[in-house]
Amino acid sequence: MSVAPDLPEKYYLDNFIYLLNHVSQLYADILNESERAFFDDFLSLSEDAQSLYVRLLSRRGDWFRRDKIIYSEISDIDGAAGELTSHRFIQIYSIGLGMIPDETDWLNLYTRPELASAIQAQADQKPASSLRKPELLALMMEEPEVYVPDLPDTDIYCVYGEQELETFRLLFFGNLYQDFTEFVLRDLGIYRYESYHLNSASRWCHQRADLEAHRLYHALREEAGDLKDQSIEALCLIADRLPASDEPTLRRRRHRFLVDIGRQLERLGYSDDALEAYERSVRHPARERRLRILVSQGRNNEADALASDMADAPVNEEEHQFLLSFVPRKMKYNRELCHRLADRVSSPEEDIMTMPAETRLSLGVERAVVAALESENPGDRLVYCENLLIPGMFGLVFWSAIYAAVPGAFFHPFQMRPADLYEADFMALRKSEFDTCWQALESSDVLLGHALDTYQQKQGIANPFVHWAVLTEDLIRLSVERIPVSAWQGMFRFLVKDLRQHKAGLPDLIRFPKNKGFELLEVKGPGDTLQKNQKVWFAEFERSGIAARVIRVKDDPTVTGGG
Repeated sequence: MSVAPDLPEKYYLDNFIYLLNHVSQLYADILNESERAFFDDFLSLSEDAQSLYVRLLSRRGDWFRRDKIIYSEISDIDGAAGELTSHRFIQIYSIGLGMIPDETDWLNLYTRPELASAIQAQADQKPASSLRKPELLALMMEEPEVYVPDLPDTDIYCVYGEQELETFRLLFFGNLYQDFTEFVLRDLGIYRYESYHLNSASRWCHQRADLEAHRLYHALREEAGDLKDQSIEALCLIADRLPASDEPTLRRRRHRFLVDIGRQLERLGYSDDALEAYERSVRHPARERRLRILVSQGRNNEADALASDMADAPVNEEEHQFLLSFVPRKMKYNRELCHRLADRVSSPEEDIMTMPAETRLSLGVERAVVAALESENPGDRLVYCENLLIPGMFGLVFWSAIYAAVPGAFFHPFQMRPADLYEADFMALRKSEFDTCWQALESSDVLLGHALDTYQQKQGIANPFVHWAVLTEDLIRLSVERIPVSAWQGMFRFLVKDLRQHKAGLPDLIRFPKNKGFELLEVKGPGDTLQKNQKVWFAEFERSGIAARVIRVKDDPTVTGGG
């Protein structure tokens, strides 16, 4: 069992300085004068002052009580605070000397009993001990100069520089929802990441205008909060204010947000406004939602044109499956389109296996089937590999293509996958890298060597397709020995048609008969049915001549025990 390493005493400072250095070097031409001054001034501070500042930044809010600030690794907190004040990183308010901030948020630092005691200290006041904290705060804010002197005498620190730090965080992470926790997860060994190269050519942001557009986007997301709490007017205004940058990352985020706004407008009953939001987005399921609205409004000509475009070029497998289900049910009048979309993906044949309900419940339906098949066929090997073996082998074979240096794919050192992994142009942007990786499928020997080399070199590094606990060296050898290269090629080509949808829906088990070959088995218990993505894979297996079947488990009514 691996043991998490002990972190250095000032690990947080090391990580903070790493982030500042990384951004200042990679994005020097984007930083403005204030941000460059923030960087230079911070590095000029003593280590104690730097440590105190980072500690305060890691806490919630901008206001802090001196009597609540205790860090054993900082030898002189008061001296460090004074240094931070001289460089305008913090402001110190000595409440006991009558230095009262103009703002009132800092009063929340005090407890209800402390507020009540300060108010009660005024002889002409009614008892305050029964008032709730919001009521006490309201009284305190009415006349702070009267009540504040009776609060506990401690300095109040206000931290500055968050605007500049926001720029550094945004440039480093590419977003504002990740923070220094990512460093800790890496340092503790919880995650290991691929060492992809980050340089000026591959960076995600290339001009100040893009940075400001991203900043506006994140401000609007924060302003929107829970969309369920927003009015129709607010939702439409937010949609109108979204920055229309051509920067790929922001374009993806904007289109995704427009779909979210459209869904909420639909829920509120404003279909026309929702339709307008969807029309601004190319993100799935924007076209699906548009088609639903057009059909519900009886706008058949527009619906026919949109559905025809979707049928000609579905954006992904999910949209294709939607059409197969929706058109025959809701657009029956369009016989030509219904005929084009006739669902030829029939459910595979099912083999019935009966067993005592007690066995199924005690072992779990998959393990029960494994036990039954191994008993019937001594020497066979069955492996539970749902969505793990085939995507895992894909991750090994195409590792170098997945982590190719493509501009905007990687923002920082803590990404499990490239930012555009599930975008339509993912493979096109890496064509040469994928072409090279396909060469590993020329023969079983080449495939095995390539997969094992990657397995040994990348062991334990996070990859969205590889689950290290399941994909063992033994399983790799056996699967390459038993599964023909042509089958691997077919499955991988189908997988890359829609990486998001097709990396799921694969059968539960793979069976390796005693002597040769393989078989994929999907196990379904009583009442369980095949999902759409599973039917799609079984259709692919049928087209490719890959042995695959469904085992339907039914309870044996004649047996009451595990016998």
